Amino acid sequence: MQKFIVAGIAALLVVAFVFAAIRAWKARSEVQEAEFSQPAMALVDAGKQVLKVRAFYVATTYANAHLERIRAYGLGIRGIAHAMVFEGGLQLIRKGERPLAIDKNAIKSISTNQVTIDRVTESKGLITVDWKQDSTELSTHLRVVDTSDRAKLLAALESFSNREAK
Repeated sequence: MQKFIVAGIAALLVVAFVFAAIRAWKARSEVQEAEFSQPAMALVDAGKQVLKVRAFYVATTYANAHLERIRAYGLGIRGIAHAMVFEGGLQLIRKGERPLAIDKNAIKSISTNQVTIDRVTESKGLITVDWKQDSTELSTHLRVVDTSDRAKLLAALESFSNREAK
């Protein structure tokens, strides 16, 4: 009988922790949603498609705090994506999540990194797109495993920032 009581208490604790985690995630999302408007899901003036590569969407963070994940508007969930570069900007089609479109005029810089919030790769294994949504500066981190595709994506994105990636 004592085993069942201990098991019941443990189960209640697990449920309480899960509930607290979900509440904290939603509360942080609401705070972030008040800071900036929802990013576009499609480019307004996309123009001609320049490149399409398979990538992993790692995270979107604040540009000055790469260890603070943006949870608002579904940007907190990592997963498989297709990164498409158009003349008008970058379009990310994420599996199971809403698309993300970054207009070329919103892109501030392109860089390569090795680490972000929950991902460590080889040197220059992550592509970081620094961009601005309203007055909030954000960084979107992508992982392209194929080195040839990574180089092509960097070259295509560099045309928006008019300088070579850092």
